[in-house]
Amino acid sequence: MNPATMARYILNSAVLTDYGRFCLAGPLTLEQARQFLDQGAESAIGHAGAAQLISAELQRPVEVQRQSVTLAEGDQALVLRLLQRLPEGRVLDAAEAAAWPHEYALLTRLE
Repeated sequence: MNPATMARYILNSAVLTDYGRFCLAGPLTLEQARQFLDQGAESAIGHAGAAQLISAELQRPVEVQRQSVTLAEGDQALVLRLLQRLPEGRVLDAAEAAAWPHEYALLTRLE
């Protein structure tokens, strides 16, 4: 596994899209999350409110790019974790997302 070829993402959920071994570490401090973004990461954030929240809290631009990603071995993702499930069909704007209990975590595909 070559660190130079590992992909890095920003996700608004820790959904596993493939079989394998994964590690979800956290919660991360805001500084740790900023450091992850400073090393470069591709956004897979599908909701404007989540992108705006991450951008504001981490003071880094995060675009809305509704795309599916599959982590390969060694890939990592910064994950925005909502700590309470949203009611069905509910989408949060930036202000609601900021008030919703949340944290950041690091998802790594081990194999």
